[in-house]
Amino acid sequence: MKLISLLLFMLVLPVRSTPHPLHLSVTNITLEDGKLQITLRTFRDDWETAYFHYHSDVIDLTDLTEENTSWMKTYLNSRFRIRLEKEQDPLVLSLENVSQEEDAMTVEMSCRLPMEPNSLYIYNALLTDIYPDQTNLVIFGYRNKETGIKFDVKKHDAEVMLN
Repeated sequence: MKLISLLLFMLVLPVRSTPHPLHLSVTNITLEDGKLQITLRTFRDDWETAYFHYHSDVIDLTDLTEENTSWMKTYLNSRFRIRLEKEQDPLVLSLENVSQEEDAMTVEMSCRLPMEPNSLYIYNALLTDIYPDQTNLVIFGYRNKETGIKFDVKKHDAEVMLN
């Protein structure tokens, strides 16, 4: 009888989403006709934790206000960059869209390249300042080839050769 009561009690408890066991982002970057298309997929609550880490305040990213997306842009610009030359200023990435589906968040960005590069330098340290187990996977597509790169707390930079 106690077991049935316990099961019924658990069934009527409010359902809360549980934390996910992985701290992971997956970024697809394609270069086509001189334009970079970037799609970043990650967990919304990881961004909310990052905000709290920096501001000691709670943010609800289910409500994508201008203030919230402004903070996201600033954080993205500091933790995710692409350069044409190693010592050059990073490219200006245009934030086109932020969307959500349940706990997942998708950020879409783009950039028109000023010239045809021989390589790209990618810096991806998203959320590695918050989670020591954060893994950022990048899949780079160019001329019908894909290259996979893993970034983590120890590796933030990589060069992608295009020729």
